[in-house]
Amino acid sequence: MMKRFAAILLSFVLLIGLASCSGEAKSADLTAVMDDMKAVLENTEMMDITAENLMPQYGIDSADCKQFAVYIDSTGLKGDEIVLLEGVDADAASRLKEKMDERYRQKENTMKDYQPEEFAMLKECKVEQKGNYVSMIVSPQHEELEEIYEKAFQ
Repeated sequence: MMKRFAAILLSFVLLIGLASCSGEAKSADLTAVMDDMKAVLENTEMMDITAENLMPQYGIDSADCKQFAVYIDSTGLKGDEIVLLEGVDADAASRLKEKMDERYRQKENTMKDYQPEEFAMLKECKVEQKGNYVSMIVSPQHEELEEIYEKAFQ
């Protein structure tokens, strides 16, 4: 009886192990990721964006988002903007990526002539998509923030 229980338990453990290695996309709690980012951010003049602001700010329908976290510079003087989105499905994620690409281009056009230091920083940053997740991390600390984001998926 004990051997049979041990065999079943071992089979279950192996099955779980195989399932976790099957290449399924990992998930992340974007609010927790943003909290980790906020803990290291040097820009203290930032604010959260709510679901009601997704459409006017980004042209994003909140129904496309399974979850999101957005934190932007509140002064308008810096280009700092962290946008973490998870689409409800692949089509929604594609729309989110398109909107973030548009936002990035908009920031480029605005900063190019008026904020040369911020423009140089922006050029080091990017919009990225991993499965249904889309991110735009614009910050002088982008490398550190991207590392926090990446660790959330490990």
